[in-house]
Amino acid sequence: MSKGLRVLLVEDDGLQREMMSMLLGTVEGLCLAVAHDGLEGLELALTESCDVIILDLILPGISGMELLKRYRRRGGKAGVLVLSKAGGERVHAAAIAAGADFFLCKPAAWTEIRRAVRFLAGGLTRTCEELLEEMAAPDWEGRRQAARCAGVLGEQEKGRVLLKEAYWAAARESGSSVVCVEKNVRKLIGLLAGENTPLFQSLFGERPEKAPTNKTFLLALARAAKDREG
Repeated sequence: MSKGLRVLLVEDDGLQREMMSMLLGTVEGLCLAVAHDGLEGLELALTESCDVIILDLILPGISGMELLKRYRRRGGKAGVLVLSKAGGERVHAAAIAAGADFFLCKPAAWTEIRRAVRFLAGGLTRTCEELLEEMAAPDWEGRRQAARCAGVLGEQEKGRVLLKEAYWAAARESGSSVVCVEKNVRKLIGLLAGENTPLFQSLFGERPEKAPTNKTFLLALARAAKDREG
């Protein structure tokens, strides 16, 4: 996962809270806040500017469902992963209707939790943009579009590399066009080739004879992001 990720864990069970805190603590760069009940969780959710909330439903004070409803009514934008023993289709549907993004029943595998948190935090896209910044990419729409394209390619199943699909995703989210995204990625690659930072060299050679194509560049960026996330 990417650096600077802010996660709020709302869990009243001491053993569960300790276990989850330990597992989340293994993620490099993750900043964790912990709430022991619903009221404390709501307060932290509204004041800590978290990226992801991991939320139990059965809580003292106010329930996780009520916390979620109040948080969304007050404009809360964080991705919410409900992690609860309270299962069943009706509970699941109610949580999603209240504003949850994912629902996992306890006990859930750490790999499932990690995958959901990574997705809610922006998936590979966020890490791709960090890598582009390290390569001295300027802060402009083309950098964000390239990061999104690489993120989409990296999340696709092996052997299913559809560059147009990545362009469409970036264009749709930025309110642009596929042609504009393609041109921006090409322009960005030219800028990065001119900078020729150590990270760029590690991906494409110390002195590449020519700048990589959009597809070659984006796939290399996606692989580097996945390697960084481990």
